[in-house]
Amino acid sequence: MISDSNRKLLIGLVVVMLIGIGIVQSYVDPIQLKMMPRDPNKETRELMVQLPGQFIVASVTGFKEVIAGALWIRADTFFHTGQYQAIIPIVRLVTWLDPHNIDVYTTGAWHLDYNFVDYAQMSDKRYIPASIALLKEGIKNNPGIWDLWFELGWTHYNKKLQDYEKALECMEIACKYDGVDPNTGQRVPRPEYVDRMLAHQYEKVGRFQDAIKQWKKARRRVEQMIGKKKNLSYVDQSSLDVCDRNLGMLYLRLAYRYGDMDAYKKGLEIYRRLANRKEAPADVKQAYENASKDYARRLATNNPPHDALKPLDAGFEVSWTKAAPKVFIIKGKINLCPASEYKDLAVETITHWYRDNEKLPPERKALWRDGARIRWMLTDYDYKMPELETFSWKIDTTKTVVWDSVYVSGGTFSERIDLSRDTEFYPFKANKYKLTIWFTPQQPDCPDYIQDRIGWKGEALTDKRYLDTTSMPGFKILKYERILDKKDIM
Repeated sequence: MISDSNRKLLIGLVVVMLIGIGIVQSYVDPIQLKMMPRDPNKETRELMVQLPGQFIVASVTGFKEVIAGALWIRADTFFHTGQYQAIIPIVRLVTWLDPHNIDVYTTGAWHLDYNFVDYAQMSDKRYIPASIALLKEGIKNNPGIWDLWFELGWTHYNKKLQDYEKALECMEIACKYDGVDPNTGQRVPRPEYVDRMLAHQYEKVGRFQDAIKQWKKARRRVEQMIGKKKNLSYVDQSSLDVCDRNLGMLYLRLAYRYGDMDAYKKGLEIYRRLANRKEAPADVKQAYENASKDYARRLATNNPPHDALKPLDAGFEVSWTKAAPKVFIIKGKINLCPASEYKDLAVETITHWYRDNEKLPPERKALWRDGARIRWMLTDYDYKMPELETFSWKIDTTKTVVWDSVYVSGGTFSERIDLSRDTEFYPFKANKYKLTIWFTPQQPDCPDYIQDRIGWKGEALTDKRYLDTTSMPGFKILKYERILDKKDIM
């Protein structure tokens, strides 16, 4: 909440601006007109009742953009002093006064997603619906640009419980549009990473042929941008190399994981070009040489790799105990990629992880290829993430919603979770709660080398107790669920 002193300061700032604004208003950049909708007040009428009278006066006297700029500068001060609660109301005011300031929408959504944190630095997940609603409002007010569609896709990908299908939909739309230079109003090309992110999203949902097409499309676009010689400092030969390396590795992994020898050949062709470049790093040249030998050997013996199709018992074990009221301990085991499993993977021909690990002294030798994370979530039993029709930063403070992840090391994981210090975040008003602990190869923090053993979709996974094939059709995940009573929490 904004303190009384800060509120008075904001109102005073507006009054001062109203007095002097007439002097500078005629110099306000007319380029704003290029970005205005046909009816510039249409999208803001519904918000009039939410704002103080001073801002309504400003809106009808033509001073909106200047006041918005002044308020946004003030918001930056709040950010650097850690007063995050004061920023979101300012975001509301600024987006009403100047609905075409893209940075305000993206920054506001970022604050809602990340900056309201508890004692343990876990963000308040109850604000995610507000973040999504703010971005959707920004898209409504600024159609036909990539920026906010990309941000909305990222929120679904990384924050809203990894909603990959929705993230993909947003990224597809983002790749249809360019951007607008806020200083000139001219159209500018969208950054190349937007097209690359779409290719990665296709991989996440298992649409490999679409991913291949998108990598090729992204590369052609970079070539066109270089050819037009628009002096784009962020586009050069390295941009082409990124596309080539990713496409080449996608082909190789399709071969390694599923035995696609045609994909193996195509991947080698790409890496041959990369390795034959004069400035090619030594490790790229060595990787190409080793992979070429492996391909020739497998082709001659009719022995394609099928690393992700060999069953692997995950041996998933989970325990949940209450250490104190609102304090819990999660422990468990998961057998994803012990060193002995990595030894025979086809990808070892280019990574040499097992070979290098075997050379280490016993006390430093790894028994596991660590790096996976286990997700956990605790919510009110009947909680469903709301879909807001309009943006509001007000949340239901009676709800308890929290999730995070635990790092897996040596095939085990353990985490002490203290929710007792932040009663505003975790009120525990309900009588029942749902606890979910799970692993999926789709999640952003699942390393490639884990997927090399279990596949993009978890094809290799087996488990006697916790294998789930229904929550995500077409995918295998590991999921533990438990219903908790209030006595289990308190």
